[in-house]
Amino acid sequence: MTKTVSDNQLLGELGETAVKKIVLETGFIYEQRGRLESGVDGLIELRDPKSGAALGKLLGVQVKATAEGKYIRESDKSFEYTLKSKDLDYWRKYNIPVIIVLWRQSDGSAYWQDVSSGLRGDERRLKFDKADDVFDPSGADRLAALTIDRRTPGVHIPPLNFGESAIVNMMRVRLPDEIFISTSPFGFRGDAIPDLLKQRNPRFDWVIQKRRFVSFFDPREFGTRAIVDLDQVEAVDTKLFTLNDDLDDMNCTIDLLRRTLSRQTRDQLSFLKDERLFHFHALGENKSRTYKYASAVKDTSARVVSYYPNKKYPDKPGYVRHHAASFRFERLGDEWFVVIDPTFYFTRNGFVPHPFPGALLAGKKRLERNAAVRGQVIMWQSLLAESCKQKNDLFEKTNASDVLVGFEHLPPIELEKAVPEDTWERTDPRADEMKPADLFDEGLAA
Repeated sequence: MTKTVSDNQLLGELGETAVKKIVLETGFIYEQRGRLESGVDGLIELRDPKSGAALGKLLGVQVKATAEGKYIRESDKSFEYTLKSKDLDYWRKYNIPVIIVLWRQSDGSAYWQDVSSGLRGDERRLKFDKADDVFDPSGADRLAALTIDRRTPGVHIPPLNFGESAIVNMMRVRLPDEIFISTSPFGFRGDAIPDLLKQRNPRFDWVIQKRRFVSFFDPREFGTRAIVDLDQVEAVDTKLFTLNDDLDDMNCTIDLLRRTLSRQTRDQLSFLKDERLFHFHALGENKSRTYKYASAVKDTSARVVSYYPNKKYPDKPGYVRHHAASFRFERLGDEWFVVIDPTFYFTRNGFVPHPFPGALLAGKKRLERNAAVRGQVIMWQSLLAESCKQKNDLFEKTNASDVLVGFEHLPPIELEKAVPEDTWERTDPRADEMKPADLFDEGLAA
């Protein structure tokens, strides 16, 4: 009796060969289970495509091949596939993740899903998205993310896509050559403010600590002459004051830099003393505003103040979101830097603080991606760089004494690995909790 090989056997071998080819093109290792397999056709071992190092992270693969025809509820965008109960029960016993790959001979298409990602209430039914679930090298990071044991905190799998440029959220601070120091009849800043307010041309970018006045400008030329001992004003080399190791001088420098920055950005930003935040101020009640700036490639703009009406309860107030940032000044060696930490500030109408800013901020932060944070850092860096440029045109003019501190960009850092953030929503079991919700449903605008 002649031995035969059925068409289904050939089709299955073709499907597994096609899948193996894709795995190898991705840069991973594929090992066939052979004749003794009982529900998993092969194993994928992750490998770093750049170094060639095997990572010891495994995935089980079951290939289902079909010659032609449509899948269940197939459309141009999606389709469904139903697993056999006995197969799913078997895969659940595996101590490594298992994926299923559907390969169709007629069009050479291949799609994949984690076998545990079935629809709620019907775990056997998998829904495939034709755009997101293509089985090809672009899914390397999503496959890698499956190998993370979420029951063990701290387990890490390195991202496997290629590197990217990282924007450093720091800028170099360029200080003026001279700093002015004088004694003062006042012990501290608060004591001097009432007298200063009585003067013409007052300014507030100065520091008084223990009767010592410090500023980057000559206090004799402004209303500050009333709060210093005029015969004791002295201009000294800035480095002698800002780069010594005296703790009082260092704290004084940090405070002076923050107050100088506040003056240089006062046309755009307001400062919140308690929160230690700078934020874009509103131009009108419940009004949005945009800010134009130079990005890494071209000039662009961002909506830095956004008004959100209460859609659920139109008769109740909405809220206003302001782009904000904390600027932390730090000395590294013989240089000063500013560290930029973007965030948001919330008000009722652009001016009155919102009573529940924490809940609104948490909702916004859950939706932020790497690209959004990167864009905010670039915007803030552009604003700081512009703040130290003198303007002299028809609409805006600045004096030399208004621009005292400069901010310089640092070169980007080339990372060997990129952040695979597009994979986490698909694989994080808390993804549904992270999706946007109507903040007004929680009564935050009431």
